Amino acid sequence: MAASEIDEALASLEMLMSEFFAPTTNNFRKREIENMLENFSNARDSWKHCLIFLQKSHNQYVLVYILTTLEKIINRQWIIMPENERTEIRLTLMNELMTKHKVMVYFIRNKLASLLVSIARYDWPHLYPDFFENIIELLRCEGHSCILGLVLAQAASEELGAGRDTGVLLPSDRKTTLERLMLKGMPQMLQALSAILENNAQKEGQSNPPPSPTSGMPQTSVLPDLLSNTHDIHNPEKTLNMEIVVKCLNTLQHLFSWLPLSSHVPPSLVTTVFYWGSVATQSQSAEAALAGLGGVCELLYRRYAPPSSAATALRLHHCALRLLRHLASPHHMQRTPIDYLDKLAEFLKLFISLHFKRLEAEPEFDSLDFLSYLFRFTFQVPTCSTFVSCLEIWIQFIDVLKPEDTVKYWEALQALVVGVLNKIQFQHNKAQLQHLDNDTCDDDGETEWQTFLKHCIECIARVADIAPLEVFTAVMDQWQCLAGVHARAAARGAGAGAEGGDMERLLAALLDLATLTRLLGRLAPALLDTTGTNTTENESRRCCAGAALVERCAGALAGAALTRPHRAHAQPALAHAHVMLHAEMFACMGAWCCYAGECKVPMSTMESLVNSAVPFLVPHEVPEPPLLCHAAAHLLLSLCKNVKFPADPVLMLADLYAHAQRSLHYLEPKTAGVVREALLTAALSRVAGGGAGSAGGGTTSAGGGEAARALLAAWSTALTTAGPAVALPPLTALLHAFAHAPTHAKKIIAEGIQGAAETALRMLCEPAYAPAEAEITDFFLALFTALLPQLGNFTYTAIDAFLEVAQREGVDGEGWACAERLVECVRLGVEAGGGGVRVRPVLQLLHHAVLPRAAAPAAAALQRAAHRLLASVLIHRWRYFFPHKCEGGEGSRRVSELRGALAALGRALTAPDIELLRLVLHALHQLNTKWKLYHKALFRSEFLAGFLTVIVGGLGEGGARALLRDEALAAAHAMAAVDFAAFRLAFLPHFLRELPGLAPEHIQHLPEFPPDTDLPTFTQNIQRLMNDVNFYRAYNSLTATMNS
Repeated sequence: MAASEIDEALASLEMLMSEFFAPTTNNFRKREIENMLENFSNARDSWKHCLIFLQKSHNQYVLVYILTTLEKIINRQWIIMPENERTEIRLTLMNELMTKHKVMVYFIRNKLASLLVSIARYDWPHLYPDFFENIIELLRCEGHSCILGLVLAQAASEELGAGRDTGVLLPSDRKTTLERLMLKGMPQMLQALSAILENNAQKEGQSNPPPSPTSGMPQTSVLPDLLSNTHDIHNPEKTLNMEIVVKCLNTLQHLFSWLPLSSHVPPSLVTTVFYWGSVATQSQSAEAALAGLGGVCELLYRRYAPPSSAATALRLHHCALRLLRHLASPHHMQRTPIDYLDKLAEFLKLFISLHFKRLEAEPEFDSLDFLSYLFRFTFQVPTCSTFVSCLEIWIQFIDVLKPEDTVKYWEALQALVVGVLNKIQFQHNKAQLQHLDNDTCDDDGETEWQTFLKHCIECIARVADIAPLEVFTAVMDQWQCLAGVHARAAARGAGAGAEGGDMERLLAALLDLATLTRLLGRLAPALLDTTGTNTTENESRRCCAGAALVERCAGALAGAALTRPHRAHAQPALAHAHVMLHAEMFACMGAWCCYAGECKVPMSTMESLVNSAVPFLVPHEVPEPPLLCHAAAHLLLSLCKNVKFPADPVLMLADLYAHAQRSLHYLEPKTAGVVREALLTAALSRVAGGGAGSAGGGTTSAGGGEAARALLAAWSTALTTAGPAVALPPLTALLHAFAHAPTHAKKIIAEGIQGAAETALRMLCEPAYAPAEAEITDFFLALFTALLPQLGNFTYTAIDAFLEVAQREGVDGEGWACAERLVECVRLGVEAGGGGVRVRPVLQLLHHAVLPRAAAPAAAALQRAAHRLLASVLIHRWRYFFPHKCEGGEGSRRVSELRGALAALGRALTAPDIELLRLVLHALHQLNTKWKLYHKALFRSEFLAGFLTVIVGGLGEGGARALLRDEALAAAHAMAAVDFAAFRLAFLPHFLRELPGLAPEHIQHLPEFPPDTDLPTFTQNIQRLMNDVNFYRAYNSLTATMNS
């Protein structure tokens, strides 16, 4: 091509690229340009034009397009290109990189380096022998040449290192060769990288390099000198040096992610990396410090343990301690970036988990000194999110402690509790807490304040697991002071006359009291844990402390029920604070109800709690705050479940019981559901003689049964008056709540809800109630899940109706959902056993109605439910297919049904739905474990080869199916284990011959499958086989394309 033609073509390409990225270009024109560019890149000799344009163009759009085109050529066509063309491409790219890397923008330079590494993936060392030597030579240079070497080194680590699937197809032998070559060159590369870090450390003004692994403890002058050099020097040379250091540290971090650490990474290199992880107070070194700490964290995540692991741990401790001392200065803490502090907290957590207990035996390690500086660091960090990260360090520290360590470290743990208590209270930490968001929820449904408080409470609770009484007492002392403030405010008339500063102090006290109340509720299990070896005196003190809390809270709640302080406040903030406080008190008492008997709380106090909760659950002219109502409902439920009242609980709740029989519409639906559960629990807890037993056991009296049945009958009456859409959801919620209730309670509930179930079944069969099918099927699924053994013959009547209704369900989203729930009900009936569920109608429903309908892509949930039912039939009714005595052709008919069921499972193995594949593989595993499916003559003769073909063939696919690779490999191994010799000598050759896209010579080579039969080796061999199959198929496809 003449020079003028080249210039003209390049100008056209630049014009097209500029037009494509212009904001005025419409989508239609962009598609036209895309097609033109695609046609150019697919041309046979497009690489020649790309090399010419690469040398001439300065347009970034054009350069990116050219490099992307070359990348596609290298990854798809390189293995079939002539050697001279490959050499020309490689030399041109290398020449461009070496001559222009100083003036190239970084992403063009990085892309060029990546292309050279991609070429090395195929040609190194035979056709590209100096690849690795070039990298080492560049690393030994300075300035921009060193940066280029680092870019190449990191790209080589990412693309050629072990343990990473880059998505590029290579034969297994080639992958092994690349790994061996990379490991062989690692000592040189690591030495060069270490030299870069040490030389730049000296340029930073340090007289001593980091200590060698044989020099014992690090010299005391290294880290202090570095940390004291906190002045910024802004000059181009320093900026370039810092860029080199950052890239070097990032390269090392990636190398650490896959290298065999103990044999390749010397302790001196670790110390050097940590050296650079300690320079965050210098603004130009912040990125280097973050990268350095990231490298050390990578080593700790992989449990780096060199031969001198104790000495290495001491070095890390020495460096970390000096860094903590340095950051103890508020001036240095303020200058340190937040992301660096978070990374430092991550390092400290890993360091404590791996090395703290090991270092305790070393005389040079002062654990208390280390903890004192860790404590200062924890409570000086500037943000709450970093503080939470620091709490995770302390939780990790608590995890590694042994019971005998408590005395030694109790002072540190006690200081931690006091510090966290101050951190979560507005009266001590208002400046930080007032900026926490308490409105916007994250993906877990928690606000920033709730997340912060949760982590703080959990940290204190972990300390309480070690010393429960001491921690509880510390919290209780502060709680009682705030409770006194609350009581005095209530005595003054709910804060009357509080203005200005007094109002702010009262508001802070109420919010802090709510926080400490939540904390005391969380400490209940630890305080009254009976698994430890506690003395009788100690147990008595714990019970007395718990009883005192319950008494005080019960009194406060009784006053709140009478005075309603949240209504009396004109200030919305104070009113809201009272709502939060009393809601937390309700929740706290709900937690302590479980231990009321152990603490010997007077029954009058527990009855007082009932009387405090009920007023918030009955109707009022002015509705109560929903949060208070919900909290009161949960307290009532906890009382009904855990407290044995001497009085009849139904009579105690007579007013609420009467309202509930009519309607609870004045409460929010979730709160009303909790109230119904509480009332039904109270009714079921009545025992003979007028006393009460816990909801979890005891002999239920006729009176208790009648009260429960009366409630259920009242709630069921609405089914005919209000309709199933309104009446059934509350009953469904009740069934879910009592799904794990005792058998005697379930029997009474089943009797009470029998009428509703029969009415709902009639409605399900009537087309007039089709709009409410979702609620009806939800109800029956909950009914079968909770009460199936108690339903008796109604189960089989209902299942017959379900089989009929499921066949007429619509083919839209709602119809699919209803059919799914009905299929699940049938599955529960099948798994329950008994002869009432007929297998043949179930199989007919699946084959003729459900499975054909579930084939639609939008019906994935129905398809899974159908295959769960099919699997249940096979697993739980296996003997149906092999009867001892059959008349006529019944035996062959049942074998035919088994054949159809197995064929349906086999078809599901090819479906794109990953969850369906998981379900079917699990079902096959259960069938083989329980019934030896793979060894049955029918399966071996008709299905084994087909199932293996699908499963082994699927191992070569990527995407979502790769998530189930372990399950699929286990299934393939179990099927092959039926006859490993036949698998190797008969199945694999036939399987490979049937695969499209393989040449005869490849088919002849691939069946050389090793004879190993253990699962790990078999797994590796199968993966290697399928990798090579994919490679050869891609190679043959490319060859055919180029020849055409």
